[in-house]
Amino acid sequence: MRFTLSLISAVVLALQVTAQSFLAFNGNDCDGTQGLVVACDGTCFDFTGEHSFEILNSEAGDVTFFEGADCTGESFNFGAEVAGECINVNTGTNIQSFICT
Repeated sequence: MRFTLSLISAVVLALQVTAQSFLAFNGNDCDGTQGLVVACDGTCFDFTGEHSFEILNSEAGDVTFFEGADCTGESFNFGAEVAGECINVNTGTNIQSFICT
């Protein structure tokens, strides 16, 4: 039983480490104040006041931004973004939220 719990814990930890993460910035070039690091797990997150982002870890993340809060309104699909690159979110409108998978 102890071995099974240890194995399950190790698998869960490995999955968390390899998942992509998203980091937003209030500057245009991934500068300025950093937001929280969030998991690219399909959850809707707030993007108010942010202007650029970076995908962390080694995998690409598919990112969609929304004009409204709670991932509503007009959407802007940024597609699969490569980890480690700074992406400026210049859509011509005020982005309020995003989903990253």
